[in-house]
Amino acid sequence: MNTMRRIGLATGTLTDYEINLVETAIVKTVRPKLIGRQLMPIRTLPSAGYTKYTFYKENDMGQATISMTGEEQSMDIVDLTKGDVAIPIISKDYKLHWRDVLKRREGGEDLNTQHAENAARQVAEEEDRLILSGENATWPALGILGLLGSCPGVLNTNYFNGANWGTATTGPALAVADVAHAKQMLRALGHQGPYKIVMPSAVYACLETLIANTDKWGFEAVGELLGGTENILVSDNLFAADNGQDSVLLLDVQPGNFELLVGADISNYLAQLPTMNYQGKVWEAVVPVIKRPEAIIEIIEVLS
Repeated sequence: MNTMRRIGLATGTLTDYEINLVETAIVKTVRPKLIGRQLMPIRTLPSAGYTKYTFYKENDMGQATISMTGEEQSMDIVDLTKGDVAIPIISKDYKLHWRDVLKRREGGEDLNTQHAENAARQVAEEEDRLILSGENATWPALGILGLLGSCPGVLNTNYFNGANWGTATTGPALAVADVAHAKQMLRALGHQGPYKIVMPSAVYACLETLIANTDKWGFEAVGELLGGTENILVSDNLFAADNGQDSVLLLDVQPGNFELLVGADISNYLAQLPTMNYQGKVWEAVVPVIKRPEAIIEIIEVLS
């Protein structure tokens, strides 16, 4: 009986140290993956129990008046467009085998956290795709539109003799011209910045080339338009509607344009199963809310 009790203790609930080890590994894994969170402020909800959020899009008022007395009436009714968004759970399961846990515990080794890290990576990538792209014909996401799916403004780059950002001699200069043009489009709509740009890694590679007849790299010139190269973000979770990766997003990230609702941040659930193995689940409850879609410009077909 004593032997049986010792076996039960050794294979029982994970220790606080072991649980903390797994959770620390998860946080370290997801932190560099969450590009979308750099584009919008976070609004924290009371709990993951909230399944829906109601918000309002505000239309612009009419023009203000100029007078010496200020007595002219310039009141107009501003319509508020109501919108509801579902708050989904993003999750991925993993398993820790009890024999591996026991062997490492008795040998003084730390747990193998690779499966937990892999699950965390999948959750982070799914969150980023939800924020950056949202649902499209090839990727269902409960009808939730991300930045790309909400974007009303489009700039087609192919107006310089069919050249694109990947063209060896003219590509970097064309990229700079396109970003400047997109920035002008946002300014014309009253969006004065600050700005950030998001692009897939294959597109960013086009900027790692010197602009013809200069000693300036493409990414340096684009960064100067945006207030610094730190405002160039790279993510391969930005997918165009055709599931391609040939679009770039320029955004005015002024607070109030977008926000990320968080009912529960990246969390880890662990339970021991009747098999004595440990069932883990990395999960979160998040959704992007796009309040001012006109603050987004999609530069399309930059590699076509």
